Amino acid sequence: MLYVCYSINDFAVMEAGISMLSLLMNNPGYEPEELFFIDYGILAPHKEILNGIAGSYGKRITYLQGKPVTGEVKSRFPNLRSWAGTMAPNAKAFLDKILPPYVERVLFLDADTLVMGSIEELQNLDMGGAALGVVPQNTVTAQIRNGEFSLYSGNDFYFNSGVLLFNLSAWRREDCYGMVIDILQKKKNLYSPDQTLLNNAIPARLLYQLPLKYNHLTHYVHPRQERRYLLKGNTHTPEEVEDAICHPAIMHCTGGDHQARPWHKGCRSYRKDEYLRYKALSPWKDVPPRYDYRKVMKRKGYLHKGIRLMYWMQSCQPSFTLSELYMKCFWGSVRLGRRVLRTPPEPGEGIEN
Repeated sequence: MLYVCYSINDFAVMEAGISMLSLLMNNPGYEPEELFFIDYGILAPHKEILNGIAGSYGKRITYLQGKPVTGEVKSRFPNLRSWAGTMAPNAKAFLDKILPPYVERVLFLDADTLVMGSIEELQNLDMGGAALGVVPQNTVTAQIRNGEFSLYSGNDFYFNSGVLLFNLSAWRREDCYGMVIDILQKKKNLYSPDQTLLNNAIPARLLYQLPLKYNHLTHYVHPRQERRYLLKGNTHTPEEVEDAICHPAIMHCTGGDHQARPWHKGCRSYRKDEYLRYKALSPWKDVPPRYDYRKVMKRKGYLHKGIRLMYWMQSCQPSFTLSELYMKCFWGSVRLGRRVLRTPPEPGEGIEN
């Protein structure tokens, strides 16, 4: 039986609620009676809203406490960073310690996802003994294969952790928890904590590569650009890319310095209207867009001017190829208006010192 799990604090209630709504709308055959929310401070009134959404589809939400688990790990390994002020994303690395023992297969979804199709295929998918189903991310995978850095796991591909299919029986059997702890014991700084941690901890023999359509996250550029971009590095086949663009099962609203997030003003995703359709059916239908990335870009300096120029050129001439330049030069350099310098990892490590 395939369960679904989210891990959020109170600030992500709207996004997770709309994601859950899309899941239940597009998967009337969702078999379990419950969904899991790992609770990192969800307020009681917001729980009532989430419960109402699940209840309207005959489901219930089981709230689980992740803080005792991640808090204990954090006390032992201070190098395990929070993300956006919360340890909620890190819970995915310790699901075997948080979820009930009867859960054997679970689809973990970040709050910023939208389930646009059926996930039934994942329920009976033969993972061949793998502990974790993942969607490779072609840009970082290309860097690994070009020898720019390597992972402690020895893997030749890198995956995004926003959509993960756990086979917890295999996870426990192979002691993946121990593998995660082994990486933390190296006392390295993890730039993207949960994602970097899992990529370095779990070897390829325990990973099952899912089709790209289960984590479609490049919808913030024009589809013509997107096709060329996703084919770089030979990570995905042309058929897989076409299927993801035309028939995505799960849309992941991240990337592009918030261009991909429909709840932000200035979102440039060509799937924005699809997200807003689900939002209009939710209790948050009257909530206005929140954060306008364009205000952040209205700053002095060549960095911000360069990024604004690229955004403008992409919107005026979709065939203009800027993604590769953008990814190499500016990825992670601007986050919420602050300059964040991302120190490249030392060769042979794949994580920061």
